[in-house]
Amino acid sequence: MEHLNGIGYEVERNVSFLQIDCNSCMTPAALLSQLQEMAILHSDSLGYTIDYMLEHEWFWSVVNWHLKLYRMPRYGEKITIQTWNDKFARFQANRSFYVFDEEGNKLMDGISRWVFMDLAKRRPANVPADMPPKYYSGKEAAILDEKFLMPKEPEGELLSERDVTVTRRDTDTNNHANNVKYLEWVMDDIPDEIYVDMALKDIRIVYRKECMRGDIINVKTFVRDTETGKTVDSFLYEGETVVAQVITEWE
Repeated sequence: MEHLNGIGYEVERNVSFLQIDCNSCMTPAALLSQLQEMAILHSDSLGYTIDYMLEHEWFWSVVNWHLKLYRMPRYGEKITIQTWNDKFARFQANRSFYVFDEEGNKLMDGISRWVFMDLAKRRPANVPADMPPKYYSGKEAAILDEKFLMPKEPEGELLSERDVTVTRRDTDTNNHANNVKYLEWVMDDIPDEIYVDMALKDIRIVYRKECMRGDIINVKTFVRDTETGKTVDSFLYEGETVVAQVITEWE
């Protein structure tokens, strides 16, 4: 494991009881929550705190995740999480992640895409000129040549369908459902023979539309066989509109 030496941000964390599932492994949502926290801590260290962003009516909104998982962290383990920015555009930025165990073995490669938003207008805005030089690391992406491609339509057999109402506990300082909540919702619908008996190897997420408190989201879960295991396609709808997609691969 190579340390970032000032070109990004890294912390050590112990996996707590509240972060684990029936297999004593960190839940996917708990892992994603830690990655989101790392993005916030990195921004805080550069002076772009939540208070600063709210004062200027700005926020970063994540639109894509892709996580390649080699092993989920287990209860009581000390893990090291690293994050850095590998790419900036006019109103977008990519953020990469690594997760390591105590022996330096890599547990995860991850990459995400974020859009800089005007809080009042709820639409993309140009990144201020002083931000990219402070964030940009010069380090290559954790997943090279990531295009964040997702299927247009679900594939496989429909397993389940249910409605979720966005409540106060689902929302954050941006007044929309936090990105981690979508993963929580879809994980609840993955059958035990997949979630409990198989290993999660890959997560891809795209957020297509904000969900606000009181919105009713219809979650449809589809499963299909692959050469190595199962793929679960989770599509989230508001009415006829797809608001998010989550694709998970299991072996």
